[in-house]
Amino acid sequence: MKIKDSIAEKLLVVFCIVAFIIFLPFFLLYLLFKLLSTPFDYIKYKKSRYQKDFPHKYTWLREPHIDNAPYTAIKENELPVEYIKWSEDYDIGGYFVYKDILLDFTEPFFFDEEKKLFLCLPDSKDAEEVSYDESDDSQDTELKETNADECLTVDGMKELILGLFRDNAPNRECNRIVFFCSRRNAERDYKEEGLNVMRELDDFIIYEKGELAKVIKDFIENN
Repeated sequence: MKIKDSIAEKLLVVFCIVAFIIFLPFFLLYLLFKLLSTPFDYIKYKKSRYQKDFPHKYTWLREPHIDNAPYTAIKENELPVEYIKWSEDYDIGGYFVYKDILLDFTEPFFFDEEKKLFLCLPDSKDAEEVSYDESDDSQDTELKETNADECLTVDGMKELILGLFRDNAPNRECNRIVFFCSRRNAERDYKEEGLNVMRELDDFIIYEKGELAKVIKDFIENN
């Protein structure tokens, strides 16, 4: 038994050494690339519209804020959408509100090909903070399958997000939520079948690259 354990330990050590030798060059290349791109990342970060309105210290490998793209589209086109930065934590996203409609740009869903449904596995902390009805029934396949019964449908996720909004922005009322999704991301994550299902749902607005401001403006004009 001891001999087998000794052999297994030696094989594990050899495997770790080989893996280290194989992946070290790739890691060094990645590190070199990041070092060379740091000045450009810094300029991109500092020139972002979100950073100009909400100054924050740059740290290495930091990307522009998660809300920067929709925030820039709205502000630079003077669209009548209110931005609510409810948390003191800089990295946490805020809320985009038009009238009593919450505009969501986070793309939180995955597509269940078997059920033909868009589902979302919410953060456990968020799910505990707000009660929701599960009767309706940026992604790891194994995680999705393991927690399929814990996932929320679009309606369930809408209820959860609106509930959190009421907690985080008690002075602002929202009764509806619309999800904006990039067509490129949808094709990559949901494939053609999922994209076609998404097109049939009123809860989603699909936009092409570079046309986010246009679709927000069109939505405003129709609502």
